[in-house]
Amino acid sequence: MIWLEEFIGSGAITLIILAILAGETLAYMFYFKRMRPMLPTLAAGACLVLALRTALLHHSTIELAGFLALGFIFHILEVWQWLQKSKTQPQ
Repeated sequence: MIWLEEFIGSGAITLIILAILAGETLAYMFYFKRMRPMLPTLAAGACLVLALRTALLHHSTIELAGFLALGFIFHILEVWQWLQKSKTQPQ
């Protein structure tokens, strides 16, 4: 199981996760032809994965805090979109 520790510790797992997120983004763009509602969700997820990569690779705390703050901003934008959508739909 040493290879698994090296694989995760090197941050390579985060690159795979980011590639999956990119594939998901392309699927939404081409298959569903609507990307705008999903953009904050995918961006928040990507920021969290980048924060994980920053922590795994022992980068600076400022960089980690930056990715977490950016992810929080995207998450607030996502919540705001859901609230706006719930106001326009009948209950």
